[in-house]
Amino acid sequence: KVWKPIYEAGTPILSDRYTTSNAVHQGAKLEPPAREAFFQWLYEMEYDRMELPRPDLVIYLDMPTEVTRQLMRKRERETSTTADIHEKDVDYLRRCLHTADRAAEYYGWTRISFRKNGVERDVDEKNDEIYRLILSYIQ
Repeated sequence: KVWKPIYEAGTPILSDRYTTSNAVHQGAKLEPPAREAFFQWLYEMEYDRMELPRPDLVIYLDMPTEVTRQLMRKRERETSTTADIHEKDVDYLRRCLHTADRAAEYYGWTRISFRKNGVERDVDEKNDEIYRLILSYIQ
C-alpha cells in the first residue's frame, strides 16, 4: 500500500528478487517439464492474480556455484553464522544455477556475466554494466 501511489505515478522502483527467487529455488525442486509449467503458473499467480507489479527489467548475475559457496563460507566466518539446509546442499545449489539459467531464458531476464574469457570480471566492470542497464530503463 505504501508504494502503490508512487508506482502508479510512474516512479521507478528497484526491488530485490521476490518472485524471481521463487522461480529459481522452487523450480530447482522440479524436473524440466514441470519446471516450465511452474514458471508459467508462478508469474500468472504473482502478477496477474495477485496484481504485483510485473518487472520491466530483471538482472540476473550469472555466478558459478563454486563462487557462491566461497562467498557463503566467508559470510559464515565473518558473521559467526552457519549455512542453512539449502546452502549446505551443493547439488541443490547446482540445480539452482541450472534453474536460474532456464528461468533467465524463459522469462527473458537480462544476464550479467560474472566471468569474461574464463576469468572473474572486475567488480567495477560488472557494476558499470548494471548501472548503465538500469539507467537505460529509467531515462
